[in-house]
Amino acid sequence: MAGDRVTAEDNGDDTGFIREVDPRINSLVRPPIANIGLLVLVIAATAPKPAPYTLDKLTVIAEKSKIPVAIAITKSELGGADEIAAHFHGTPYPIFFLAEKGTVGGEALLEYLKGKTSVFCGASGVGKSTLLNRLFPQLQAEVGELSEKIQRGKNTTRATTLYSVGDGTYIADSPGFTMLDTEMYCRLEKEELPTLFPEMEPFIGSCRYTRCGHTCEEGCRILEEVEMGRISRERHESYCKLFREMKDLHLFK
Repeated sequence: MAGDRVTAEDNGDDTGFIREVDPRINSLVRPPIANIGLLVLVIAATAPKPAPYTLDKLTVIAEKSKIPVAIAITKSELGGADEIAAHFHGTPYPIFFLAEKGTVGGEALLEYLKGKTSVFCGASGVGKSTLLNRLFPQLQAEVGELSEKIQRGKNTTRATTLYSVGDGTYIADSPGFTMLDTEMYCRLEKEELPTLFPEMEPFIGSCRYTRCGHTCEEGCRILEEVEMGRISRERHESYCKLFREMKDLHLFK
């Protein structure tokens, strides 16, 4: 029945609480869920202010786990939505613009979710639960209020819950960014990192130097694409920051 809640029970190991019928194709440790068909990054066009580096780390985690990504921009009528969309310029991620009230953008997102198991994630206060309630009123998810004082959300989603909403469609609402598998990106090879930025991947191998790090090297094709505006400068900055952090911490294999 649409809106049925699948109880999440820890099974005592680190494989997650979803008892799978089909062979596992992907998984996250935090939140513990497997066979994800879509990771929906929910981003508010206005407060709370988006954190580009955090968003880009999440897409890297998704790419590493072979999980497709979609972008849902809430409060899109309040300004700032175009800037967020520009951040993902050149990526294959579909972007859905959703108004704070009404059904603008909702029908297209609903159609895209059909038949998939989708995990909704985003910073507290961006409106994940509100969006889910609008898309699937039967969920009756708890909705939090944005703190006016510090412009950060009160995290009302306390555990990852999987809902069946009919037509083979399942929805999981995760408790903010803190529960996502942020350890996944630590298990990378140096050459693998740029492939997890899909807008960069077509240009890998076209640089002057074979072992180009794509950060500041002369003759780097990816840097040329950034200068020409075909790759988001902010996304490239996130790549460079992640590259440096992993190198400094000796996380590369």
